[in-house]
Amino acid sequence: MGELRVGAPADAYLAVCEPVLGRALSFLDAEATSPSQGSFDRTWWCWKFSDFSAPRFQEGVYTLAWLYGSANAPDGARRNERLLRQAASAIGFWSALQHSDGSFDEAYPFERSLAATAFTTFYVAAGIERIRGALDAVALENGLQSIERAALWLTRNDEFHGVLSNHLAAAAAALQVAGDVLQTDRFAAARDRFLGRIYDNQDREEGWFREYGGADPGYQSHGMFYLAAIWRRTRNAELLQRLREGCEFLAWFAHPDGTMGGEYASRGTKFVFPAAFEILSAESEAASAIAAHLRQCISQGRGVGAAQMDAWNMFPMLNNYLFAAEAATDIQPRQLPWQAADASRVFKRAGLALIRKADRIAAIGLATGGVVKMWDAQSNALIYEDAGYAVQEKHKWFSSQGASEWQGGEDAASFVIRVRFEGLPNARFDPWRFLLFRVFTLTIGRWPPIARGLKQLLVSVLIRRRVRHPASLERAVRIGDDGTLAVSDRLQNLAATPIPIARHVPFHMGSSRYADMHDWFGPQVECPPPSVQLPNGARTVTIETSGARSTV
Repeated sequence: MGELRVGAPADAYLAVCEPVLGRALSFLDAEATSPSQGSFDRTWWCWKFSDFSAPRFQEGVYTLAWLYGSANAPDGARRNERLLRQAASAIGFWSALQHSDGSFDEAYPFERSLAATAFTTFYVAAGIERIRGALDAVALENGLQSIERAALWLTRNDEFHGVLSNHLAAAAAALQVAGDVLQTDRFAAARDRFLGRIYDNQDREEGWFREYGGADPGYQSHGMFYLAAIWRRTRNAELLQRLREGCEFLAWFAHPDGTMGGEYASRGTKFVFPAAFEILSAESEAASAIAAHLRQCISQGRGVGAAQMDAWNMFPMLNNYLFAAEAATDIQPRQLPWQAADASRVFKRAGLALIRKADRIAAIGLATGGVVKMWDAQSNALIYEDAGYAVQEKHKWFSSQGASEWQGGEDAASFVIRVRFEGLPNARFDPWRFLLFRVFTLTIGRWPPIARGLKQLLVSVLIRRRVRHPASLERAVRIGDDGTLAVSDRLQNLAATPIPIARHVPFHMGSSRYADMHDWFGPQVECPPPSVQLPNGARTVTIETSGARSTV
């Protein structure tokens, strides 16, 4: 395809995009004789292993438009007419997947998903915006009509099963871009309604945006991209201030190994979507510091990015890297908060703590059962991680990684966390369950109020459902001045011998559990088992600067 044309600020992003671009193009059905030409759902059109083409994959329209029109695209791609023809097919296929009311599905037929409608509308509209002058008149008109129908649906609908700020931000951004490409301001009120919900659920004292029940740095980086995209078009002062506050929060959780967040957060994600920080780098010192850090991590192969994504998150991450590359400019090197000696911050309302002592950095999930992760600031290596314990009873697993109570100790680097064990979700489809589910969604589930109720039920079962167990954990965590980590656990009311769980996400979250090659193998020090005399147990782990020792 030729070499990527890069400018120095964009190098890190474009270098890792090049191999992913070939993978992205392979997702597209590009055959002129195919009845599914334009579909990006390879599992459906090529393998024929699924029963409908998932609209979210049509976010690849933006990738095609970028390849055709960007000065940073490979030499063989820029102004390549085949890309233009395939972009027209992909836009047409997206339109064909649209319901008559303007909505799109995500996980199953007739879902009428706000997320799928918002995300795909944003990327298709942004793609059309890039290549509008080159698209043939019929493809352009059909695409604009579908964008208008989707935008009108978004003005009439909302997300009711929880507060997911990244979904709401995508809806606001979709309405913004739809208005821009259609040259109308009639979607502005609905855009502001979504922004208002995000604002109402931002913690102004600490800067984080709500994802279900709390703060999730990884997903916040995603949501902030859509907000930054709106700000870049509107220059709205309040939105910029909200974004600055969000960057101040996230700067604490841009970890040495290139991850952001992790198992201690509300949704357990640890990927980073970098584009918001590149867009905001001239407006926020925190954004500039994050952007500089991410460029370095990405160039060194550290962190969870486009190369680590599965099919469902590949296009959102790849597109984000492309946006980041085009927004990247020369920036002044700035220090992240944890890079300062003895830096520490306890986010009481989020239930998170980030502590640095000597050359050790620890992140602690105070509200998620006392999950601990520790890195070495010099080598960037993950030294230790500890998500608590799991115990099995009557073929069901329970873990201590749930909503917890906590209090600070005598100094700013010690905490006591108390948590009850909770059941782990184990719902999976089998052929008969899947058949019943499909029959339901294709019959009475087609009715929008029923579809909404089904979505709320699924969220309740997979995410909100809590089955309590009598077992409990009391965990004391302390980081010494020399960087020594001490974790002392007291377990009570056990029904069976528990196992330690170093890396663990105790709820349904499709966007969690990604890892790069180095991170996948885990920390340098493994979690030892506790000493158990049922119904109680105990364990003390000490991670010293010269190594680790455990007392059980």
